[in-house]
Amino acid sequence: MRPSPRSALPRTPRSRVRRSRGASLTVGDVVHIRRAVRDGILEHARRALPDECCGLLIGLATGTGTQITRAHPARNLRQSRTRYLIDPADHFAAIRTARRVGLAVIGAYHSHPASPPLPSATDTREADDTGLLYVIASPALSEVRAYRLDGGRLRSVELRTTVSRGIGRPGS
Repeated sequence: MRPSPRSALPRTPRSRVRRSRGASLTVGDVVHIRRAVRDGILEHARRALPDECCGLLIGLATGTGTQITRAHPARNLRQSRTRYLIDPADHFAAIRTARRVGLAVIGAYHSHPASPPLPSATDTREADDTGLLYVIASPALSEVRAYRLDGGRLRSVELRTTVSRGIGRPGS
């Protein structure tokens, strides 16, 4: 059974999902991701092959959308081709990194090593926070997609890649 990013970790205050001026995270949001972050997630997924990789997303949610500015790779304690478990120490490190730069952990990512980046039944069943962004990477297809939990389903949200100057690489 694949734990969701949130249920796999010790409970932390919901305030770690940063919202500006009452903005809510919704399925209609446009999600912006820096090219360096997207490429870093795909590289992490390739390095983890044949297993799934996992990590946390750092950024900011506003009334006009969500910005993913960094990815924080985590160890997959499951070491499995079909399951992941984010190491709690890596989760807390991501929270510290986000706070240090005035941002928040706004979601998590994992890979599907040999299949499209579509939510599996397990992904949907174990997603438990409508305020988080769920990103799935497919190293086989060099594709990354984003989802939000809505009505018990992971629904696709628009993911726009923006050009950056190397800022936001995983672990930075």
